[in-house]
Amino acid sequence: MINESMVNFYFDYIQPLLKNKKSLIGLIILLIYIFMATVGAAVVPLDMNSNFAERYQKPSLKHPFGTDYFGVDIFQQIVHGSRAVISLTMLASLLAVLIGAVVGVARGYLEGIAGKIIDTIIMVFLVIPSFPALLILAAIFMDKDLNLFEIALLVAIWLWAPLAKQISAQVLSIKNKEFIEASRMLNMPLSYILFSDITKLLIPYIFINFVMQIKGAMEFSVGLMFLGLAKFDPTHWGIMLNYALYQAGALYTAKGFHYVFFVVLNIVLLIYGGVLLSQGIEEVFNPRLRGNE
Repeated sequence: MINESMVNFYFDYIQPLLKNKKSLIGLIILLIYIFMATVGAAVVPLDMNSNFAERYQKPSLKHPFGTDYFGVDIFQQIVHGSRAVISLTMLASLLAVLIGAVVGVARGYLEGIAGKIIDTIIMVFLVIPSFPALLILAAIFMDKDLNLFEIALLVAIWLWAPLAKQISAQVLSIKNKEFIEASRMLNMPLSYILFSDITKLLIPYIFINFVMQIKGAMEFSVGLMFLGLAKFDPTHWGIMLNYALYQAGALYTAKGFHYVFFVVLNIVLLIYGGVLLSQGIEEVFNPRLRGNE
């Protein structure tokens, strides 16, 4: 049953996003790929059998994105690979938000040595560049048989810090409110104050940041797969791109250009959808970016 809080959440957060052109277009792009990942694999069959007589076929009705070096349909691989890309991106975003929220709430409330230690940890992860981190992770875990959760956790570890910093600032402005003081006077446990009194006020903010994390998680996830940090999956876009560039040599033959093009196109479109949605969220909920204010 729909309650008043759900209605208020829709009118306060969802409806403004749907009215913003950037967030609406970004949402549509992401929903198309989510639909592809959830329904597409059941509708579009995948035939990975090599057929050298049809290798590097140009886009046609039979092969919408053409075929690769082995004569395998690229569109089929894109559709089936979208599930791994979307799953990893969403799970990594969720884990990053959970870690960032917990650490941020703790840092905003705690003072003294504990607060300084958490601050130092956050700063360490904030200053480490992403690309070198990608290379290090790929080198360390290249030969490991990591599952989806383990890879998502690795991605989340490098994405949580900015959110933790932002949430800690939010908590600093909340923790001295009257209702927090009332909970202290009633000797409520620290866990109740942190995760009931404070965190529940940040849920809309955390939700918005979850959406904004999608872009970073997507770039990081595809990058890790491109570098080979995963169990081999020939339909994963990162692995397809790696294979197209370095194994099949698609860039060195005019016949294979479409192979690289359609893989890159789908990666860019998916990331662009996340960028547009993030920009739309910024414009809607950041007063400094609103054109009418």
